[in-house]
Order: sequence, then structure tokens, then C-alpha cells
Amino acid sequence: MEKKSFQEVYEKIEVPEDDVLDAIIAGKNRASQSVSKKKKRARNLVWSSVAAATIFISSSLISPSISQVMAEVPLLGNVYTVFNDAVGRNLQSKDLITELNQVSSFKGVDVSIKNAYYDGAVVGVTFSVEGNVRTEEDGRVQGFYEIFDGKGGISDSKELVYMESSKNGYIGHIQLSYPQTVLPSDTSFPLEFKRIGGKDGSWRFDVPINQLPYETVTIDKGTSNEEAEINIHFDSIIQGKASTAINYTASFPIEGKHNQVRLEAYDDQGEEINISTDGIDLESIESNNRVIVKGRSIIPFSIKGEASYIEVFPKVALSLPDQFIKLDEVTPIKINDGMQGFAVEIEDISVEEKSISFDFQINKGNKMNKDFLFYKDFARNDVELVKESEKENYQKPIKHSVEIINKDDLRFTSKFDISKIDDFNLKDYVIRVNLGTLSANIPVELEKVRINLN
Repeated sequence: MEKKSFQEVYEKIEVPEDDVLDAIIAGKNRASQSVSKKKKRARNLVWSSVAAATIFISSSLISPSISQVMAEVPLLGNVYTVFNDAVGRNLQSKDLITELNQVSSFKGVDVSIKNAYYDGAVVGVTFSVEGNVRTEEDGRVQGFYEIFDGKGGISDSKELVYMESSKNGYIGHIQLSYPQTVLPSDTSFPLEFKRIGGKDGSWRFDVPINQLPYETVTIDKGTSNEEAEINIHFDSIIQGKASTAINYTASFPIEGKHNQVRLEAYDDQGEEINISTDGIDLESIESNNRVIVKGRSIIPFSIKGEASYIEVFPKVALSLPDQFIKLDEVTPIKINDGMQGFAVEIEDISVEEKSISFDFQINKGNKMNKDFLFYKDFARNDVELVKESEKENYQKPIKHSVEIINKDDLRFTSKFDISKIDDFNLKDYVIRVNLGTLSANIPVELEKVRINLN
């Protein structure tokens, strides 16, 4: 989520189920503050924390709540409409959905896998839930699942999912890209729900999926950015019945192993093509101090016969580590990324009996084509006072307020309330600056590539 990868967050967590779930929920809550203020589609939204990235892929997760519109869904056939799955809707209209009836019961809760599809590289599954489960404030039911036994090499192998109310219980939907470079014709994938409606348990399935006919267009074109030492080579396009997958190979310096590729595409008429899922990492290897990533992006419809070529504009969100500033350092203190011009300068630190405040400027006042609200959100969420022993953890922030010193120069003051912190010691706390939010939303741009489809 755009994002640092889920795997980057997951690698830091010692106890998988509870801590992963808590991290995802924290990211969801934090990200929602930014989502409501942006009109761009999901892949361009501002995520203001590392944890927020963990909810980025699942289409069922980012769909807007429609509880008031569809308070009851009498037929499971409406699921693809309810969860805004264009691929599923298209395949359903062509009668290309595989009907299933797998049931798993645990603690009085029944989960049923109802149907599935496997189109090109896209997999979709619908399911229903019956039983006594806890609902969220909006009337939906929250679940937590993992695919392929939560294997670390698979991007977004653990996710939250939300279920909508239906006539006999709740319905849910999962859409994902098949997480391998090779697409088998007939296979199955392990799916386990580990929490549903507040109940921990195990609802396991081995979902069979049959590949619909597809075509592969081989590509041999690339682009690069010498300064950032980034290379992207486009390998192939998979043209399914109702979806299109763009496969590529990206190469980064070793420190960029968590960089994320994003694609912006246009057809031969100059119309932008919707890419519903970006930056899916299928394989990753390290060699000669480089990271080579096999990646994929998904277009939620077939482009076969719709255009003679597409133009793809690759962008790369660089993964930048957090920077930390001690409270007793002499100001001004400057930190920067050294490449894209991202910078935060702490101009003054003021320590009082019940509060600590610091004045700072972002990017030397350079807005880099972003609006002021973006930087105001950054000032509130990504320049924080944290306990040094917990500086790698993203938890509920210390209560603070942000004031604007100079809007045009991107100057702010943050004031943190330390009145309720027992035995506060300056040496125990640091200022954490998350430059990763800037790099995630202002990616490195590469030269466009034209891909012929015929």
C-alpha cells in the first residue's frame, strides 16, 4: 500500500497472527484519514505510514462500503457487483465462473466457498459466512486470511477482508494475482481464514481453479534511470478473457529491495488505461549487489482487439529508511534522501515542562507538484516524537498538534504533550522522520515504453 511492501513489515514481526493483524488494522485506520481527502484511484492514494502499506493489494479491502445500498444481497451472483470486481462481472456475464461448494465449520461459524475464476493471472473467489459473528460499526464483518500457508515469498500472503450483509449471513470476496511467474492450467491454492468476526479459528480450504484460455504476447523492451540505477524490462503481456497482465523484470541496487514499480498506461488513442493492481512481486533474487524482481501489474479487462499498442510510463517508489534525530542535537538539523531532493530540516527544538515542540521545514519549500494538504498530512503523521527503544514500531502516536508557520515555505511546528509520560527523559526519545511517505507518493519516473499488441 502506494506503499512499502507487506513483507517488509511482516519480517519485523515476531508473533505472526495477532501482531500482523494489529499492524494491518492500525494501518487501515491511519490510511483512512488520507483516503477521504484524495480523489485519485487507490493506487495513487497517500499512505502515511509503513503499516498502511499492508492493506494496499486486496480489491475487496479498498472497495467503498456499500452497506446502505445493499443491506441485503439475496443472490451470491451479485457479489462481483457488490465488491466492484470488473473481471468477475465480465466472466459471469459469459458464464465462465466455476461453481463450488466447499464448507468449513469452526466454533459455530460456517464458511462456504461458493465460486471461483482463474483468468490469465487473476484469481477471484467468493464465499459466504453464517453464524454468530461480531460486526463492525458499519455493519460489515472483518476477517483475516492467508493464502499458500502465508509463505513469506508471496506478496500479500496475509490480508484483511471485509464481508457485507446478505440474506442468510454475510458474503465476501477475494481477488489476487496468481503469485507465480508460470501459470498452470489446473491447480489449487490453500486458503485459510484465521479470524472471522472477532473469533480466532481455522477455516481451511484447498480451492481448485481451472485456467481459462489466454494468449501471451512476448515483449522485449526496456527503460532505465541511470542516476537511480534502475532498469525495467517488459517481458510479456497475458491476455485473458476479462483481464490483462503486464509482466516485467526490474533491477535495483541491493538497498532498494523494497522499491515498488508502478505503471501508468495509455492506449493508442491517448486514453488512460485503468491498472487495478500494481507492483506485484512474483520472484526476487539478489545477485552482484543487485536485486532482480519479477513483477506483474493487472488491467481489469481484456485489451485484445481494443488497441494496436499501449504506451507504458513506469515509475518507481523508492524505499527509504526512517531517519532519527536526538532531542539534544544542535539545531538546525538537516536530513535528506540524497537523490530526489526530499528533505526535512529541524530548525528549532523547544523543551518545556509538559511539552516538546519543534519547528521544521519540508523540502526547502519545494512542493514538487503536490498540494499543500499532502505536506500538512506528512507533517502530522510522519514527523513524530517516539521512544528510542520503540522507534522501529508504528504505534499510536503521542498526542500532538501541528501549526502552520508559513504555508508557502512548508514550515510547521509540532507540539507533543508529554505530561502523561512518567519519568520523561530527553535521552529516551527521538524525532522520527519517515521520508518513505514522500518517496512513495513522488516516485522516480522512467522513459515511456511503447508495446505493440499485434
